[in-house]
Amino acid sequence: MLKHSEEDGLNFETLKDSFVAQRGDVVVETMEGKGLCRSRNRGIEVAMSLLSDRLEDAVFVIADDDERLEPGVFQQLRKIYQDNSKLDVALLRVRTAEGWLKRYPAVRTDFRKRERWYYPSSVEMTFRSRVAVMGLRFDERFGLGSERLCAGEEEVFLGEAVKKGLRVQMVPEVLASTSAQTTGRRVLDVKVLRSKGAVYGVQLPLWRALLRSLREAVSLAVRNKTNMMPIFRNIWYGVKYIRSV
Repeated sequence: MLKHSEEDGLNFETLKDSFVAQRGDVVVETMEGKGLCRSRNRGIEVAMSLLSDRLEDAVFVIADDDERLEPGVFQQLRKIYQDNSKLDVALLRVRTAEGWLKRYPAVRTDFRKRERWYYPSSVEMTFRSRVAVMGLRFDERFGLGSERLCAGEEEVFLGEAVKKGLRVQMVPEVLASTSAQTTGRRVLDVKVLRSKGAVYGVQLPLWRALLRSLREAVSLAVRNKTNMMPIFRNIWYGVKYIRSV
């Protein structure tokens, strides 16, 4: 994990090679077991331990090993957060070989006003250290490596941030590029559908989760020209599962 760095275009693919041995501002933390959310939460704890003061105004970046940060991104992040002292979480744009990972609004937009088709990815996420001080962590029932779900952890994390009164914005500045495909593109994958339902189960009353599950099943069935019932069953499975654990 990076404590800090002014080097432009930092490439995380070199992390396990000579890059680590040659730098004094990198800390590598290992842990037993599996689970993407577990590793992210551990990363947050380690990052907090590196601060000289828990109240220090630092910015954390969630980064994957196949992600390349943009040149000058650290200065850009400082400016984004310095320009708005009340901003807690900033979601920034990410490039892929095919184009933008997600569509973004042309101006800074409150996350609560996002378009319905937008689902966040971790590679877009940055946040102040005070978010971690408030106790916000990734729900380890979600995400790759969890028992039955493979996605949804970002939406749950950001939903909790909004519920706590934190200010979350989509910022149309470029954070990084990645070669990865997100789980959000595998819309009919069983685990993706179950994860979608689990998000509804966490964030909505049961009756609203049911209506949302039905609406989403119909929408996906129409767009993909397939039967809605298997889609609904998998989404509803996620709702029931997350409310039972």
